[in-house]
Amino acid sequence: MQFLTTAECSTWASDHGFRLDKSGQPLWPHEERHHVRQGIPIGYARLTWFCKHLEHSLQPREACLLWVTAWGIWEENLQLYYRLRQSYADPRLLQEAPGHLFLDYEPPDLVTFLEVAILCGWDAHLLPSAGYARAFVSHDEFVEFAADENNPHLAAQFAAALGSPSPGAAA
Repeated sequence: MQFLTTAECSTWASDHGFRLDKSGQPLWPHEERHHVRQGIPIGYARLTWFCKHLEHSLQPREACLLWVTAWGIWEENLQLYYRLRQSYADPRLLQEAPGHLFLDYEPPDLVTFLEVAILCGWDAHLLPSAGYARAFVSHDEFVEFAADENNPHLAAQFAAALGSPSPGAAA
């Protein structure tokens, strides 16, 4: 796992075909044709399962960027986050390096950081290197999951596992 600065996140995302807004951040997934918006499960008992489901739904990939784009909105457990980050020997602050790049063999690490991001109420983009699907986790307790033009079934599969009706194509 590697931590990236905002500039490094923008470069990585652009190099992997993700469109960026004027500020250099990724566009939200609802800009994609095939997407679904789901609430994050209520209760801590389902949060780990939800994070594992989201991580698995973004396969296959060689890497996945978890890019935190907003924080400080709700009360955060920064102690938990920084202790976790220190275990990777990176002492920088979140605002100095908000990107978290996970390789294909690091799903448990991605799940852990994703869970912390949700618990802290952060906005975060999940951008996998393969680009078949992507996700945005909002501080308002929902996730937007989008599939590319060639894989619309991925959005339906993501929603079905959460007990939601199959999403339609958004214009």
